[in-house]
Amino acid sequence: MELLWLDEDAKSGKQTMMSRQSAWMPGKNAPWESMRGSPDEKKFFGRGAFGGHVFAQAPLAAARVVEKDDGQTPAKERLGIHSIHGVFTNPGFIDRPFIYEVAKVSSSRSFSTHIINARQPKEPSGTPNGPFPPSDAQLPLGDVCFTCVTTFKRPLIGPSDIQDEIPPQKRFASILESRAPDEWEASPQADIDLLRENFPVKGHVCFPILDMYKVDMTEFNKDKAISDRRQLILYRLYKPLPAEDVNAHITCHAFEADRNGFIMLGNHLGYGYNMGPVASLSYSFYVHVNAEEAVMRGDGWWIQEVYWPRKEYT
Repeated sequence: MELLWLDEDAKSGKQTMMSRQSAWMPGKNAPWESMRGSPDEKKFFGRGAFGGHVFAQAPLAAARVVEKDDGQTPAKERLGIHSIHGVFTNPGFIDRPFIYEVAKVSSSRSFSTHIINARQPKEPSGTPNGPFPPSDAQLPLGDVCFTCVTTFKRPLIGPSDIQDEIPPQKRFASILESRAPDEWEASPQADIDLLRENFPVKGHVCFPILDMYKVDMTEFNKDKAISDRRQLILYRLYKPLPAEDVNAHITCHAFEADRNGFIMLGNHLGYGYNMGPVASLSYSFYVHVNAEEAVMRGDGWWIQEVYWPRKEYT
């Protein structure tokens, strides 16, 4: 998530930052040579970077701009990320940095909106595995590969709080209490039936930032319509983040949310042995609470409940 602040255009107000570390790529660490028949990994994985990299880092770049402008405000009253709306326009490469251009769309006392465009150099970095040197930002850039609108709001206490009455911790208590969180299956590099069965647990620690486990929901989902099925993911940080860096915590949640949810649906649809490369075209993420409530403190586990209320066959 490391960002290097490059410059600010005094005339337009646009500010530019650069990623320093190589993005993760699903399947890169899978031991393909151990799989009988040695299938072409390109059948299952594209050559692009994990989309969650830019989906998390672009709003973090905007957050750094907002934090700079909001620096005199008491910490408990500062603007925090409220929503992220991203559009993936071109594949990203892992051998070069992402350059983020941040521009303010609108700003008021309690709400702010920024747009972020991400591009990459047309050629690989001289240090393709990172850290990328600042000089990479001077290379000719390609087209926009990701564009994102991020909104920020100040904390508030509203007159109403409406949500599911029973949280997943209670609804699925009998399943969750059947074993310790880290005794479930480690989240696979890509949750496709064929790959998960051939590469069990392989590459678990290669996914950055978060430790993730997939709860076995087979019995719960049995005989249910696809729209009624559920998947639970347990996750927590590998290393603690400063609690005061609220926006970094939020973007870590966004980083997690973009992993595997889309392709897990393929297993339920029966595509788990024949699905080719897939990718999101657009994705939205909302923080329904005050930003402070998204801080991941201690060693407790967070739960992502995944389900697919609507699907279309094409």
